[in-house]
Amino acid sequence: MQSEKLIILLIITLFTTVFFSSLLLLMAGTKAAIMGGLLIPALVFSYCFPRWSILVFLIYLPLGGTITYAIAGVFKPIGGEVTYTRSYPLFHLAKDAFYFPAFFALVIGHQVWPKLRPKIKPLLIVLGIFVLLCLLTFFLVNLPQQLAGSDDKVLLMGIIGLKIWLGYIPLILCGYYWINSQKNLILLNRIFVILILISSIFCLIQYLLLINGICAGNIDLPEPANTKATLQAQCFVGGSLLYNPPQDLIRLPGTFVSPWQWSWFLVSSSFITYGAMLSEPSRVWQGISFSSIITVLIAALISGQRTALLLVPLIYVILLLITENRKKILLLKLGLIFGLTIIITFQLLSFGEIIGDFIDRWKYSPPQEFMVNQFQWLASDRLKWLGHGLGTTASAARSLGTIQLIEVFPVKVIYEIGILGFLGFLAVVTTLTILTFKAYRSLKTPALSRLGLCLWLFILFISYNPHYYPLAVDPVAVYYWFVAGMLLKLPELEEENLI
Repeated sequence: MQSEKLIILLIITLFTTVFFSSLLLLMAGTKAAIMGGLLIPALVFSYCFPRWSILVFLIYLPLGGTITYAIAGVFKPIGGEVTYTRSYPLFHLAKDAFYFPAFFALVIGHQVWPKLRPKIKPLLIVLGIFVLLCLLTFFLVNLPQQLAGSDDKVLLMGIIGLKIWLGYIPLILCGYYWINSQKNLILLNRIFVILILISSIFCLIQYLLLINGICAGNIDLPEPANTKATLQAQCFVGGSLLYNPPQDLIRLPGTFVSPWQWSWFLVSSSFITYGAMLSEPSRVWQGISFSSIITVLIAALISGQRTALLLVPLIYVILLLITENRKKILLLKLGLIFGLTIIITFQLLSFGEIIGDFIDRWKYSPPQEFMVNQFQWLASDRLKWLGHGLGTTASAARSLGTIQLIEVFPVKVIYEIGILGFLGFLAVVTTLTILTFKAYRSLKTPALSRLGLCLWLFILFISYNPHYYPLAVDPVAVYYWFVAGMLLKLPELEEENLI
């Protein structure tokens, strides 16, 4: 009977794949047809094998920008502008083909939800309120604007907004499900470490190609493309890039779509790599984790990202101080990590230039002044209880109409879903922070406790981060909710003694 069901499933999948890819071939071209031909089997695979599909989703995440732009090449530079091919939306949403079916499979066919639900009852209450507020904004703000005959596709923007604010919250369940044993926890940590190591090495190669003139960067591009990150300067991996040495401008995207996404990937990687090193039982993998820490530090120094340059070393220092009680070992670790990092970086560029450039940029645009100005702009005459509409600040919705690009996260939330929505969102992240703290504090095993501390500090930092909007865009939007699920599961793993 099982074999008959499998044969029927395979036949349906085959015919659906052929039909869908043929339709895309006629409407969007060869690349979209190939992607469509892979999409249907991916959906079926993800539903049937949720554990593997979640793993593929996590692996694809740091490589998605490279696959979309460097490999698939879904853009065409024309003069001083960049146009996207019709296959772009499929590549942009490809990773979700592994995530959503896996989530539905967990809810429908596995006993994970009944185990997690009692642990997160307070979260479910505030989450229900936040969902209600988002829906109120969608139906009372987005929908009336669309019915009023606006030229913008406000309803589609609202759907994108709903996906941004609510789409990755179910990853709590996925993270809780995936680490059902300490063996799987160790495996997942090692996969994270390898992905971070590979991505950082790719960024280093990208930088070497630029400084040796193999990639041209932005030098020969017309204004304003020569002074901003653009796909026209794309090099080796990732997407939009800025490299113009005569003007002291460098913003590397690494393996991601844009430089600021790469910056926040490095920030999140600092918590993950250090936590993985502390909880790793194998000395070989401890060495690999240590190597990944060095590469993350180097990538933060060479990428030209002010956020990464400031936060990554600071995070490592804080984690060292909190987790290491032996002063001599602490000083040795600090000296070894930063000594190696500075020595390697000196071989690539002047360390003094990095610090000087950082100070100059800070003086030119102080973050605290920028944040105050954003709040003043919001308070002047634009304050609404339900906001201006879901998706109205999302860069993913720029092709659908006029959006506001807001870089201060609280301002972004209030502008989009209003004061009530912001309070609802704050209640969600605060409740999650408290629940994960309780889970971390209940851990008795030293290795698990140190890992739990690193992961919880990541949750705490991202929950109340005021600058930029990492929780609205991957990779942090994915890691945040997934790591929360991992933390909630750690207390159940203490019965084993593998770590």
